[in-house]
Amino acid sequence: MNCFIEDLARKSREFASRHQKPDFYARFHVEVSRSKHLYFTNPIIILLREAVEERLLLCEKVGHGIYHSSRVAWDCAALLDIELTQIGNIGVHKHRILILGLAAGILHDIARCEPNHAEVGAREAAKILRLFPFSEEEIGFICRAIRNHEAFRRPVPSLNPIGQLISDCLYDADKFRWGADNFTYTIWRMVDHQNLSPRDLIERFHWGIDGIRKIAQTFRTPTGRQFGPEIIENGIAIGKDIYRYLLRHYGESCLA
Repeated sequence: MNCFIEDLARKSREFASRHQKPDFYARFHVEVSRSKHLYFTNPIIILLREAVEERLLLCEKVGHGIYHSSRVAWDCAALLDIELTQIGNIGVHKHRILILGLAAGILHDIARCEPNHAEVGAREAAKILRLFPFSEEEIGFICRAIRNHEAFRRPVPSLNPIGQLISDCLYDADKFRWGADNFTYTIWRMVDHQNLSPRDLIERFHWGIDGIRKIAQTFRTPTGRQFGPEIIENGIAIGKDIYRYLLRHYGESCLA
């Protein structure tokens, strides 16, 4: 990263530290902690992460590599935990469903640098998952969720309620990243990759904020609809801080 981007990335983390964390992470800290514990200790998930680490590192340049996929995985499993608890007796083992959610989160952007990445990623994920102890039904749940994780595209519904829930939770977990993560991490990798100047960033900032705000209306689970908009607004507040900093420190050079 050049000095301009490094400065903005550092300031973005400083701005984020001044904002209160969204209520989701306070209210459901137990579920999020349980999800992280599974991510780091479950043998299948450990082996899966190791198997795709190199591919995810290639996507790090656009902010959708290991950092992004790990957080999507954590929140996907946490959302599944929350929703399954509210549903009650579902007739299947909750622990296994959380593993499927973690796997979906890890693999959802496996083809992020390719066109039509959700569809391509679903096909690639199926090949990878068949090397692990997952049933064909479970692989189908995960791959449908990956196909359905893009915003502003009509998802393909699942006839199985568990498959549908995994799909919806993966979508919401991925869109939670449009909050603070977008402004403290993802955007700076993308700006660096595209070699954008301060002028470019200032000119595109309002357009980007408007696009992010639209995400708040697209959450699919009850928990996502309740807590997701606040996560988005938290990110936008950080973004506005960054924009003001951009204007103060780089605005004159853009007008020169």
